[in-house]
Amino acid sequence: MEMELKKLEDTVKSIHDEMFYLREREEEMQEMNISTNSKMGWLSLLSLGVCLSVAGLQVWHLKTYFERKKLL
Repeated sequence: MEMELKKLEDTVKSIHDEMFYLREREEEMQEMNISTNSKMGWLSLLSLGVCLSVAGLQVWHLKTYFERKKLL
């Protein structure tokens, strides 16, 4: 009887340790998820800025091109 109780106690301890390990891993994954979302937000804004600046340069270039060709 005592031996079975010892086995059960060891099992409970291992399950308890595993739960703490999983909670730590979940916290690490949540931190990484937040960090990744933050980086993606900044990169999206950077990409939007690059796209808008290229569009502005294209409009400027086409405007000067058509003015030189006397179409505008």
